[in-house]
Amino acid sequence: MIERLLPVAGSEHAVAFDAVLKSVHAHIAIQALAWGTFLVFCLIRFRSSRQPQASHRGIAPVLPMFAIAVVIVGDVVLLATMALPAWLARATMPSSVLAATEVRIAAEQFAWNIHYPGPDRRFGVTSAALISASNPVGIDRTSPDGTDDVGLLNVLMVPVGRPVVVQLSSRDVVHSFTLNEMRVRQDATPGLLVRTWFTPTITGQWQIACSQLCGLAHYRMRGEFSVLSQPGWDEWLRREVALIPPEAGLR
Repeated sequence: MIERLLPVAGSEHAVAFDAVLKSVHAHIAIQALAWGTFLVFCLIRFRSSRQPQASHRGIAPVLPMFAIAVVIVGDVVLLATMALPAWLARATMPSSVLAATEVRIAAEQFAWNIHYPGPDRRFGVTSAALISASNPVGIDRTSPDGTDDVGLLNVLMVPVGRPVVVQLSSRDVVHSFTLNEMRVRQDATPGLLVRTWFTPTITGQWQIACSQLCGLAHYRMRGEFSVLSQPGWDEWLRREVALIPPEAGLR
């Protein structure tokens, strides 16, 4: 049932996160049912017709203590067996960064500036002085590693089946980089460079969202997010590199 209420699970860790979510909901539902039953019991047991004289003694504390103990044990079991292992797996970066696809994303009101390292897989130098409509990332084409870099606005393309490492920053206020289908949500904070990562397991087209209220036009801070096959992504990257004008320093 809960799968119908969630976006498609599109990454390796999405299944584990969804399992934690379902277990927490089941745990809370059991608690609600148990405490609701206890409330009904108290209403019947201590109704005025049966208990005309109020008494401070109430019932023996054994039942409430047992119920609280069950709640605590359930929380500990969920943390130890599901939540913490899922979090530790996400907190550990891929063992081989060489096998990962790396991108840099600079958030700003109200767009995502995305920097791809190009076929050489090395990021070139960037400068705020070079930022323009045709160069949203500010890539310095005269730097040795920047000649084949690709800078796009609100377009994130990644290959399926490979870890994707996102280097995330913000140019102005706090934003929250969100890929719902990948179960990724990471704040982008001014002055900080943070990393998040995921491994896509399915291809498709979705959206980049911002989950932090970042200004009056927060509602339109959306981007295109696509997961392609490896050959499809390689071909897309070649096309983007071919679009770099000769005067930019590539040819």
